Amino acid sequence: MGLFVLEGYRIVEEALKSDVIFDSIYMTPEFYESKEGEWIHTEFEKRFDSGPIFLIRESILNSIADTRTPQGIIGVVQERKYELADVFAGKDFLLLLDRIQDPGNMGTIIRTAVAAGVDGIIILRGSVDIYNLKVLRSTMGAVFKIPLIQEVELEDFLRLYKKSEYKLISTDLSAEKYYYQLEYREPLILAIGNEANGLEEEILKNSDYRIKIPLLGDIESLNAAIATGIILYRIVEKRLQ
Repeated sequence: MGLFVLEGYRIVEEALKSDVIFDSIYMTPEFYESKEGEWIHTEFEKRFDSGPIFLIRESILNSIADTRTPQGIIGVVQERKYELADVFAGKDFLLLLDRIQDPGNMGTIIRTAVAAGVDGIIILRGSVDIYNLKVLRSTMGAVFKIPLIQEVELEDFLRLYKKSEYKLISTDLSAEKYYYQLEYREPLILAIGNEANGLEEEILKNSDYRIKIPLLGDIESLNAAIATGIILYRIVEKRLQ
């Protein structure tokens, strides 16, 4: 059973609202007596599957926290487990992430994907852990609101993809089509590649479409999270028409 740590009131609050299973919560007595602490305690006690709440001194809480100011609360929660076939099944709009390395990029991409109505995220082996504390902070709780599966082997993804009705749309700086030239009406998987090296060649070879964002100034590429946001909201725009 995989466990990971949440630090700070806001992300613990979002986890409670998203029915994540908690192993335990650690609070300072001062936080426990606050309005926020009372809400956390009340919501936590409603759950039949939750572990205990521990009150510990602020100095101890700060010593075990990754952040400088954990705001008087740390939660330990169970990792949600998804099967690759379940992420594929009955979905219309998926995101494939290939070796995204930067925690800030990963968190921002997840947050943007949730906002844009993506149905699930498939993260290939070699990417940063989505339960890295920096990733979790960047998602602002969005990690609890969408099916995600990480450490996926490329071969496993391609095997399921080839049996599906999805169209695979890959970002590629050498593509001939621009991102605004597609209609995005069919069930689709948008593939975003590594910040430095882009997508694996095997993904590009199996793509139905390759697209790029025009770069009009003297710059080689866009930040991966920014590029993802631009394309995701073009897809949203086309689907809302």
